[in-house]
Amino acid sequence: MAIDHALSAELKNKIKGDVLSDQYSLGMYATDASIYQIQPQVVVLPKDEEDVRIAIGIARINKLKILPRGAGTSLAGQTVADGLVLDFSKYMNQILEINEKEKWVRVQPGLVRDVLNEKLAPLGLHFAPDPATSSRANVGGMVGNNSSGTKSILYGKTVDHILEAKVVLADDTVLHFKENSPEQYHSKISQSGREGEIYKEFQEIVARNLDEIKTKFPKVMRRVGGYNLDEFVNTDHWNLSKIITGSEGTLATTLEIKLNLVDLPKFKSVVVVHFDELLDAITAVTPMLEFNPSAIEILDRTVLNLSKENLTTKQHCHFIEGNPAAILIVEFYSDSFEDVMERPEKMIQKLKGMGLGYAFPLFPEGKAYEDVWIVRKKGLGLMLGIKGDKKPLPFIEDAAIPIDVLPEYIDRVLKICEKHNTEVSMYAHASVGVIHVRPILDLRQTEDIENLKKIADETFELVLEYGGSWSGEHGDGLVRSAYNERFFGTTLYNALKEVKALFDPENLMNPGKIVEAQTIEKNLRYGVDYKDATADTQFKYRAENSFRESVHMCTGVGECRKIIGGTMCPSFKATRDEELTRPKKSLQIKV
Repeated sequence: MAIDHALSAELKNKIKGDVLSDQYSLGMYATDASIYQIQPQVVVLPKDEEDVRIAIGIARINKLKILPRGAGTSLAGQTVADGLVLDFSKYMNQILEINEKEKWVRVQPGLVRDVLNEKLAPLGLHFAPDPATSSRANVGGMVGNNSSGTKSILYGKTVDHILEAKVVLADDTVLHFKENSPEQYHSKISQSGREGEIYKEFQEIVARNLDEIKTKFPKVMRRVGGYNLDEFVNTDHWNLSKIITGSEGTLATTLEIKLNLVDLPKFKSVVVVHFDELLDAITAVTPMLEFNPSAIEILDRTVLNLSKENLTTKQHCHFIEGNPAAILIVEFYSDSFEDVMERPEKMIQKLKGMGLGYAFPLFPEGKAYEDVWIVRKKGLGLMLGIKGDKKPLPFIEDAAIPIDVLPEYIDRVLKICEKHNTEVSMYAHASVGVIHVRPILDLRQTEDIENLKKIADETFELVLEYGGSWSGEHGDGLVRSAYNERFFGTTLYNALKEVKALFDPENLMNPGKIVEAQTIEKNLRYGVDYKDATADTQFKYRAENSFRESVHMCTGVGECRKIIGGTMCPSFKATRDEELTRPKKSLQIKV
């Protein structure tokens, strides 16, 4: 793609922050943690709200797509587009206000979730959603994606914690969304201009489609597909920040966010239940829920073996006994130490009585407890960096299934993958029916691109059959949006399109996600025409098999972007410059 030098020059002349338009920088922002690659035309790292509005105004005049982005850890391809990328992570990353008494915080979108919680910890508070990427995930990205994480069985999703959002539309309208009583909402409708139009027409969209919303939205707790219209059917106190949440940057650009905070737990413990058979682990979830755990996470043998081999994680794997097909990490919170130890002990006795599990190490909060969670959080990156041409790919991994049919669903998904000669790896949130099944494919091969489509189509039909959600936490993006009309039905899908058109009539905000999307096999990072550039090296890369393979072990999950803890990446920590986190993209050439 040719660089528009006049456009970048205008931005550099008017923007106080950074403007990136060289091929190297654009190549860095062309990918995220998904299977997709689309090169942007220009990247802006705004210093403040004025920069954001200037950049959006220039993009609008030039009919340029607009993509708000944080850490770029999207697994569904939300954060790649061929227009203007707004990266908030370098400058707009401040805590603006903390109200300890009322338990809320107001922040800029580029603030990292774990950095926020480090500041809140002395107050005994935290922002509860905890995705595996929390050490680098930006709060704005968590809002855009409606993120949740391991503790969602207790804390729900980001939409359950957002209180207010200050946003700017593509037409430069600035709106401040918060909860309104029916009387306040009616007052908003009576206003002239874009604000009154949005409040009025949004209410009409929900009213026209009320029955469809009640019927078609899945009833599982973990659901983030489409727009959150179901947040407006069982309450008369409407808060339009909840429609911004999970909208993947397709409606507006977030400038400030006010979030609900919750108390930190006083005591914690974790049990690691070992299983000889994978389906036994999934079967054990239902009886575990009787004991009110805060999380139940599954890791399969592939992830465990990678953890034992990895230099960073192997020192933390002492709790793994034998060679389990899978483990369930079962965590408990309580206000008393006695309770946080007694409940897991009772759970262990019940599982033993049912013949489920063969080892049950129990750890109160402390070093061993932290070791367990380190292995869990690092597992995603390790799994994606598996050696060889085939990689565990995210495309069917985000389905959320009712717990009572979860074992049957997983069994049938494994049979689908076996039918297509495809191995899998899996991990994640068994407590809420979101087990991330990742088929292992090489998308440089025509056969595996066909397998990608076939496995996705057949798994999608299973999700419909079991009343699940096609997207439980990773969002629609490029990988799932094309299924939304089939999932929601034509009537409700048209309502989603109406919402998009209401907020973004010129279709500039991250188009092609949620509605009017590409099919799953378009814009792949690899593809059959992909070729590696050759490079002569002195180091042999024996552990990685080759230098070429070491490059492909970079997965985009952004571990090198973390701000606190660890050794990677010191240069990024000092500068917040994306280029210091990764190898030269010129080593990965798509022709």
